[in-house]
Amino acid sequence: MRTSSMAAAFLASSLAFFVGVCGIARAAEPAAAPVAADAEPSTATAAPAPAPTAGREPQTLAATASARQRPLLSGWFAAPTFATTSFNGKISASPGMRGGIYLDRQFAIGLTGSAILNDDTTLKENEVRNVGGYGGVLLQYVLRSNEVVHASFESTVGAGRWCTEVRDRDDDQGGGKEGCIGKNFFVFEPAVNVEVNVARHVRFTAGGGYRVALAGNGSGPSSREMDGFVGRAGLLFGSF
Repeated sequence: MRTSSMAAAFLASSLAFFVGVCGIARAAEPAAAPVAADAEPSTATAAPAPAPTAGREPQTLAATASARQRPLLSGWFAAPTFATTSFNGKISASPGMRGGIYLDRQFAIGLTGSAILNDDTTLKENEVRNVGGYGGVLLQYVLRSNEVVHASFESTVGAGRWCTEVRDRDDDQGGGKEGCIGKNFFVFEPAVNVEVNVARHVRFTAGGGYRVALAGNGSGPSSREMDGFVGRAGLLFGSF
């Protein structure tokens, strides 16, 4: 019961974080100047108004923006990433993959997956110890996506598994595989990233966040030992 309550709290916290960031980012965008009630109507000789930046193609290191109306479903992305994180008191490597879709070039929703490997990890044919991974739903808000350099705010809500040992019962008692001996955990991971539009379909991203974990029963590190900072970098491929 306590685990279910904490999982629900993680999900609520992630949604609150995501909605709050979106509100702050929207409030920071410049508002359009109000039109006076007694203003003279535009004439044929008036200069045409510039196209709104919201409908432009993204600026990149290779090209400037061009005006074009954007649809609600504005693109997709796939991103191999590499992260360094603290886990169980050690600096751990965390290669991963993430992907999803963009809505109006501002919002993204997708899935993430990351492995956890450190100095205690053993990966051999008959001996696998201290390995883990986690993944979940990714919610992201992209601020000024058309600019060459811009920011994104995200949160991941999901779950993972840490294996202190992967054992095959055939070695001892006979029978089937026993599999991972360890514990499950829930994850909430907010982060902030800087993105660079390298080309029309390629972006570089780098950022950092903090992983909050809730560990279940079993052998392995505690919830506090699973918490830790995460620094991540990668390339985004897709249609933006």
